[in-house]
Amino acid sequence: MSALADSVHFEVAELAAAMRLARSLSPRWMVSLEEHGAVSVITAVLRREPHDLALLLRTAEAWVEAESACAIRFEVDGHEYVLHAGGADWRRAPQAHFV
Repeated sequence: MSALADSVHFEVAELAAAMRLARSLSPRWMVSLEEHGAVSVITAVLRREPHDLALLLRTAEAWVEAESACAIRFEVDGHEYVLHAGGADWRRAPQAHFV
């Protein structure tokens, strides 16, 4: 882990889902949640333990799969990535009403 990698920022579109991610990470990491327009950002502070980043990303990946979210964006060391897991559950998506 480089000196810059002291936290990871996850973007989640729905506030309720962001709160669930923050809650799932909080037993192990110090987390904060901020709203930035239509996106909520969960910041998790990495611990100075070997493989902590990998453990954090695996925990987030399990959350993405359990939520059927398909993917979320995250940033570490100033670089943006997409974490994919499982598939989307379209039954949970908001329904469009076409005229």
